Amino acid sequence: MVGAGPANLNAAKVLASEGIKVDIYEKEAEVGGAIYTGIPDFRMPKGFIAKLKAELDELGVAFHMNTTVGKDITFEELRNKYDRVLIGIGAQVENKFGMEGDGYEAGLTLLYNLNILKKHEEYKNRYHKAVVWGGGNVAMDCSASLARILPDVRIIYRRSEAEMPASKKEIKDNMAVGVKFEYLENIKDLILDENGKVKGVHIVKMELGEPDASGRRRPIEIPGSEYEFDCDLVVAAIGQRVDFSAFEGVDRTDTHKSTVENVYITGDAYTGPKNIGLAVKDGKDTAKEILDSFS
Repeated sequence: MVGAGPANLNAAKVLASEGIKVDIYEKEAEVGGAIYTGIPDFRMPKGFIAKLKAELDELGVAFHMNTTVGKDITFEELRNKYDRVLIGIGAQVENKFGMEGDGYEAGLTLLYNLNILKKHEEYKNRYHKAVVWGGGNVAMDCSASLARILPDVRIIYRRSEAEMPASKKEIKDNMAVGVKFEYLENIKDLILDENGKVKGVHIVKMELGEPDASGRRRPIEIPGSEYEFDCDLVVAAIGQRVDFSAFEGVDRTDTHKSTVENVYITGDAYTGPKNIGLAVKDGKDTAKEILDSFS
């Protein structure tokens, strides 16, 4: 298995319980995937991951931590060594819309810096006014984390609250720590100073049209509504995608089987970014498909 997130950990438990020898390769120092690198402790205690890891140790699952496929071991080596390969690497490539600037970073990067690298004091000393761009789980975690160290944090979201992917509880929890919400607004571009540092954003107001492919009403720019907003940190939490570049020939199909023989895909790498509950279920479902493939 490649990746030690919730999908692969639960798949490993199903497989190991049936007597299948399982090895897990993980690039980080700890298991948990985005639970470890991206979700703040104040939102989700990590004790259940430690418990699951202990259960997998008892079942004989071998963990190869700090090991990156494509760097420390090749995909070809994995295919030659194992009967089946399960890719559960999440959706970790973030959309920054081609913008760059000192003080502009992606949401998962921010969460890694705070949760793993513990750079709270660095952010506190450097920034004062932050904008988080997006309305999903990552945006909520970013804004709630920043609100604990910065005096002014706000969410910019291009649809209304009713269309927001984040749960009502997450919105309420963010408001409780002082996060401001600006609905029906979108960022057009960054405003940089002569040294390339963020000093603000160009914002345009939106209105809602007919539903799009997602089933939510499509946001439409209102002509002439642009304005500038001062800030020194902009965090983009506006979507992620999967990077299969380390796995030659691999792509998704309409089942967990990939385009490469005996290679499977699970979790967010298969479904796209979802929640932990769905990742757990998908991991278990994939494990059952792999078990069936041996019969």
